[in-house]
Amino acid sequence: MNADIVYVELPIHDIDGTLRFYRTLFGWRITESFLSERRYFMFETPGGCLSGGFDAKKKPTKTGPTLYIGCTDISALLPRIGDFKGARVVKPRTAVGGDYGFYALIEDPSGNVIGLQEDEKDA
Repeated sequence: MNADIVYVELPIHDIDGTLRFYRTLFGWRITESFLSERRYFMFETPGGCLSGGFDAKKKPTKTGPTLYIGCTDISALLPRIGDFKGARVVKPRTAVGGDYGFYALIEDPSGNVIGLQEDEKDA
């Protein structure tokens, strides 16, 4: 049995703003899927480590599971969050403790709270 996480779906309501957010800040490759009658957009991260989709039929949540995106420099990324309407920094860059690096929480233009993770060696 393979128990790896292989696909993630994120709710989306601000389609243009949210797709631009993930393409611009994280370099995700996003394509619209024609496999469904609903508005659905498939994504793949630059390293190909994770793929998933944005689903316009789902509602964003601030209290569900948190997806963390790996970053080499959270401090450089956070000031750019405000360039996107509806996006904001929820928690600034914070040390996890020990040698576990840093994290921050942001809200994307659709209202999903997303984590950023920076390894100690990248800091």
